[in-house]
Amino acid sequence: MHWLHLPPLTLAVIKEFLRQYGYWILFVGTLLEGEAVVIIAGALAHAGVLDLGMVILVSWLGSTINDQVLYQLGARYGQGLIAWLPHFLKRHVVRAEGLIRRFGDWVTLLFRFIYGTRTITPILLGVHHYPPRRYLLMNPLAAAVWAAAIAGIGYLLGASLQSLLTGVRYVQIILLLLLLMGALFYWLWHRRKAT
Repeated sequence: MHWLHLPPLTLAVIKEFLRQYGYWILFVGTLLEGEAVVIIAGALAHAGVLDLGMVILVSWLGSTINDQVLYQLGARYGQGLIAWLPHFLKRHVVRAEGLIRRFGDWVTLLFRFIYGTRTITPILLGVHHYPPRRYLLMNPLAAAVWAAAIAGIGYLLGASLQSLLTGVRYVQIILLLLLLMGALFYWLWHRRKAT
């Protein structure tokens, strides 16, 4: 089994893996889910592992493709597709349909920011025959706003995390010094008492 020997998993190995495959992971993540993977990628951009501009570009591309495909599925297969949705998504259908009827273009621009409606809304836009040319224009625009905002949030969280960890490091040093001083005083006190 010596051929199965793998190098130790170190921070350097993880960083190199993320530099090589991070954008692909981000792309697939935005095709499947979105926010969490983009926030993490934004934080990695702050750490210097990924490039923030590329994070935004890849997030935009994945989100645009995902939502365009979902829209086309909704337009082509309509109500039959909704019947196949998992139960946890079906409960959002009524809310999303109400938003589409009331706000039209605004829904297309903002649905990515409304929890629970990101997957179902493009399908419903297709089912309700939202104009295809308008969606082809609005979808990339909305994806650009979403990608920049979410990646920016991740970048800022990365900055906050770094300053928090720096603060924790200083607290640890202070606590260590206090512990050493306490141990020294205790030792001196016992030594003095013994003499």
